Amino acid sequence: MRAFIEQGDDFLLTTHVNSDADGLGACMALARLLRGLGKRADIGLPDPPAEQCYFLAGWPDVHHYTDLDLSGYSSAIIVDCPSLDRIGPVRENLPTGLRILNIDHHHGNDNFGEINLAEDISSTCELVYHLVSGLGYEIDAAMATQLYTGIIFDTGSFRFSLTKPSTFAVAGALVQLGVQLDDIANHVFGNKSFDSVKQLGLAIDSIQLHLADRVAVLHLDREGMQAGDPDEIVNYGLMVKGVEVAVLLKEQEPQRYRVSLRSRDTVDVSEVARLFGGGGHSRASGLRLEGEASEITKKILAEIGRYLA
Repeated sequence: MRAFIEQGDDFLLTTHVNSDADGLGACMALARLLRGLGKRADIGLPDPPAEQCYFLAGWPDVHHYTDLDLSGYSSAIIVDCPSLDRIGPVRENLPTGLRILNIDHHHGNDNFGEINLAEDISSTCELVYHLVSGLGYEIDAAMATQLYTGIIFDTGSFRFSLTKPSTFAVAGALVQLGVQLDDIANHVFGNKSFDSVKQLGLAIDSIQLHLADRVAVLHLDREGMQAGDPDEIVNYGLMVKGVEVAVLLKEQEPQRYRVSLRSRDTVDVSEVARLFGGGGHSRASGLRLEGEASEITKKILAEIGRYLA
């Protein structure tokens, strides 16, 4: 691992399509580390970056991959991706012979890198903290803030099941390095646009209960998606008493949906997602399907029902 970092000169850093604060926070922290070592390190994403991270140091250096000449890199660090397919169009543009370091916290990682650091842990940012501190590199206040942002995002402020004692230990260490807890929480969770708050209302108004009221389904059509692509809204379905699985259908294009799945502790939604070519965590996963919303809902409910039977 140290040799990969110290022997490389030109690094491309990227994460999955529809980037979030965990993947982007990890990219930003690693880019800061590499630049501090005198390396060239550029972040090139497959689509627009996660808005939760605009306040972090290094935000102006986050690019769309088309703004970079990908042929100029000898090494890449790909974070928060269980498979290489998750980086979308970036994959087709990677140069031949590129050395890849794969850093990920998803169950069932494909180990697609020359070097693979994949563990079931709260977040990729927690994993990056262990990597950086384990190798003895310095973590300053700016990097600590980048990593803490990813951790609280992917743990839902330490509420999700992958939050372990080590997660709190890492968070505590980052706070000692200068992290401002209230400021980060406000930027990540309390800084929504007017349209985003209205969008939440539309989604909540759409909730329907299925399978003996154990599954909540929410729906945002194309008009409802004008405010952006919200992953966190699906969690509101789990707030309904007795609901064990929440499903959010998000229409990206006519009859093309991204579907977010969340669960408590009965259903492994990553298994459901994989049946449709998606994936993720046991309690938080996603997939893409085409068709009418009613038919998509019917297909997903049929599979969820097998786990609830």
